[in-house]
Parts: sequence; structure tokens; C-alpha cells
Amino acid sequence: MVTDAQLKEFILSPLPFFGVTSRGDVLARYVPYGPVFRWSWNQMIPMPVQGGDLVWLMHAAHEEEHSITETEAAKKPGGKR
Repeated sequence: MVTDAQLKEFILSPLPFFGVTSRGDVLARYVPYGPVFRWSWNQMIPMPVQGGDLVWLMHAAHEEEHSITETEAAKKPGGKR
């Protein structure tokens, strides 16, 4: 099991990884020095932010008690408005 602290270290390192945050976000990097991807609607898509900005986003989402992808529900058909 990977902790959020370990995921943050993986994000800042250039190495490939795969893990799930405590809020259920699936994150992965497939190639060294490549972008971090997240699972969304049956596909892996690149995160809009990388590195330290992504670590900050994870920290902020944890403090606000939601996942880093929760804001997408308003954009999806049938999602919350």
C-alpha cells in the first residue's frame, strides 16, 4: 500500500510509479521523466499540473476533504451542478 506521502515523493522523483491516493485518485507515471497521469472515465489522462504543483494540489484537496478530480463532476453529463 502506498501512502500519500510516498506518492508525493514519487511525483517529485523522475521514476515510474503507480498508486492510489487516500481520496481514491489513481495516479501513475509510465516512463522515467514522463508526465503523471490520472484515471478518469476509463482512461488515463495527463494531469494538468506536474511536479510541485501537483503535490500542492494533492495537499489542498486533502485539506478540503475531496479528491483532486471531484470538481469534474459539474462538467460531466448528469453530474452535480
